[in-house]
Amino acid sequence: MPSADLPADEERLDGSVSPGPLHRLWLHLLLFLATCATTFFAGAQFGATAGEAYSLRAGMMFSGAIMSILLVHEMGHFFAARLHGVAASLPFFIPVPFPPIGTLGAVIRMPRPPRSRSALLDIGYAGPLSGLIVALGVCLVGLHLSEIHPITSMGQETWMEGNSLLYLLMKWLVHPEMKPHEDVFLHPLAWAGWLGLLVTSLNLLPIGQLDGGHVLYALWGPAVHHRVARIVRLVVWLMGSTGIVCQVLVGVPSLRAQVESGPLLPCILWGTGMVSWVFWALILQWIGIDHPPVSEQTESPLSTTRRTLAILTLTVLVLTITPSLGRPLLP
Repeated sequence: MPSADLPADEERLDGSVSPGPLHRLWLHLLLFLATCATTFFAGAQFGATAGEAYSLRAGMMFSGAIMSILLVHEMGHFFAARLHGVAASLPFFIPVPFPPIGTLGAVIRMPRPPRSRSALLDIGYAGPLSGLIVALGVCLVGLHLSEIHPITSMGQETWMEGNSLLYLLMKWLVHPEMKPHEDVFLHPLAWAGWLGLLVTSLNLLPIGQLDGGHVLYALWGPAVHHRVARIVRLVVWLMGSTGIVCQVLVGVPSLRAQVESGPLLPCILWGTGMVSWVFWALILQWIGIDHPPVSEQTESPLSTTRRTLAILTLTVLVLTITPSLGRPLLP
């Protein structure tokens, strides 16, 4: 995810890009290695079988897969920016020292937005489309390696991952024999692929300076971006609030007793997976929902190819969005 309002490499007066201070290279490397370590720990714990606390093999597979997805995503932004002569930093990875993910993704920094809508659009879609290709490959391989189990045979503490349209399609393609009362027991590579699809959808939200915000601004201009961004912020808050309400219903004993005896239990359990949207709403509140203007306001219209790629990118958002990130099998 590129951020255009933070310092990065220096841009000369002639528009060329000079490398940033050498110590930043060490910072990039340090954060990359730290994130490799935290994702390895998360994957090792996720892939552990009965009787073992960690699986080194699972940790290596998960870390390699999720780091590849994130790296390709951010380098897609980086190379697109450099192609247009826009100053951009190398990726800053964000490690999280606890499972089940081990990272909050990565960002690149740009000192100022691109000069043209065409450059902004290319930088915006290059990351998510590049990362999506890797995520699809990882997810398909991971689903092929995942076992099918009856849902009733899974423990009550089992966490059921949420489904996007694209993820559901891939499960059907890889396991057409799977029955309605069955589901996949995720292999670490499938877990990394699922997260890759989730990261893609979150970055493609058409708001602020997220990838989707860049694409929306370049495609339809600041007025449309302004209106859509505020609607998206409201929807994210509503989803998070719904998740909190559902979590209270299954978390308070007196309320849970009534819920368990009613027909709405599956919907409420599904709704608990929306709690995480509160966290994302707070991030959006922090980074802002507006987009800085490009300097060339009178440039020629976007080409048909760029408009097609922009529509494709926004379509990917529809296919990968996961309203409920997951739910417990039982309250």
